[in-house]
Amino acid sequence: MITQLQLPVGAKIMPDFTLSVKDKALEKSVRERVMSIKMIDNSGFTADTLEVIFDDSDGAFQMPERGTVLHLRLGWLGQALYDCGAFIVDTITHSGAPDKLSIVARSADFRGSFDTKGSYSYDDTTLGAIVRLISQRNKLLPPQLLPELDAITITHIDQTNETDAYFLMRLAQMNGAQATVKQGAIIFIKPGYGLTASGKAIPWMSISRSDGDSHSFKIMDKQAYSGVTAIWHDVKKAQSPQVALQRSSTNAGVASSPHPASKVSNESAGNDASEQSYMVGSNENLLVLSKIYADQASATRAADAIFKQIQSGSAAFSIKLALGRADLFPQTPVVVSGFKDVIDSQRWIIDSVVHDVADKGFVTTLNLKVYIDGITYQASIA
Repeated sequence: MITQLQLPVGAKIMPDFTLSVKDKALEKSVRERVMSIKMIDNSGFTADTLEVIFDDSDGAFQMPERGTVLHLRLGWLGQALYDCGAFIVDTITHSGAPDKLSIVARSADFRGSFDTKGSYSYDDTTLGAIVRLISQRNKLLPPQLLPELDAITITHIDQTNETDAYFLMRLAQMNGAQATVKQGAIIFIKPGYGLTASGKAIPWMSISRSDGDSHSFKIMDKQAYSGVTAIWHDVKKAQSPQVALQRSSTNAGVASSPHPASKVSNESAGNDASEQSYMVGSNENLLVLSKIYADQASATRAADAIFKQIQSGSAAFSIKLALGRADLFPQTPVVVSGFKDVIDSQRWIIDSVVHDVADKGFVTTLNLKVYIDGITYQASIA
């Protein structure tokens, strides 16, 4: 099912929010001082941020303390508000005239022991076991991992004078995953596929050009690698064979798919070969990884992870929506219409979301990457 924003006929289009401190809603007098709200919802191990600007022209506003926990819910008047999470105040700025107070807060999930450096070694284990150990060390809820990620064998890996946050990010990148912390739990997902950590498909969203105020599309040739080569060392044969993953020339991310979005994408794309190859890059443009891996499985897994990252980042597309969408979040798959054919024919995934609420209303900016499910490659060993 492809979902679009729907507001009741005749409804007064006006943004709405609740901002609470330690689960207690701000008093009406304080709420009326809010001049603007900006909330950034990021993918991966980048903390979400919240900036609130208050009117202090009368000098009566009491400055909050650093470490204060704010909880934001956002949406439209008369509609259910969406939970945007908890944030800890870490920067306070007072300026004037006229006097105003700016508060910057960051996701509560990324504070505390995650910033403490440590050294550990992990032997003969699995990715899931390591993540669970780190979760326990940081006193978090049980982590969420896709079964295929949970079962990945880790022969040996060192965490040398690294924070748990950085090590988790590195561990995820090595294995084609993305790590984050939400609602007090470490989450490992496969980015770019539109799936939750449990493997459940996130519903597709549809956005047309008429929904937006502006947009920007950029394709980067230096990122348009068509394949990745990784080398490993075969101790028994005293050789260094390599595995090469090459993107299929007939596939440009508009492959047939069980998702309803495939119909929209294919109708826009047609069968024009030049259009389907626009995003692929040169067949000779291969990236060779400099690291020598311990075995074929590790080399193949690393090549696959880098290949997917490259394909996802080969183009960037942002849309500023005239009517804010608090229901949109990172890793939501999106189909678009009303733009250039090469944009409409590509399926997208939300990488980050920026919500802005001010006097002029409520707008949402979506930053999208290429949806990689359906992008196929051929593997060869030499």
